[in-house]
Amino acid sequence: MQALCLIILATIGVAQGGYAPKESPKLPDGFCPKETGTATATTGECMCDWQHKDGCVGSGCQYQYGLSFYHYSCKDCKCVAKP
Repeated sequence: MQALCLIILATIGVAQGGYAPKESPKLPDGFCPKETGTATATTGECMCDWQHKDGCVGSGCQYQYGLSFYHYSCKDCKCVAKP
């Protein structure tokens, strides 16, 4: 019985961990220009319009599940215009 309760509590904690924050972070001026990307509403990320591994340049760029993006904390990241 104790093991079942522990499994249920662990599952709830993992499921809750995937939600986006309720409040958006304060984004720096000039973050994610509309010409090349779209800023997310709650996570402080810039989703690049060109969804390609070369759609973002900088030290913190990520390319996952076919999406090119970066977090506002990356000072040298930027989206690249679609060729």
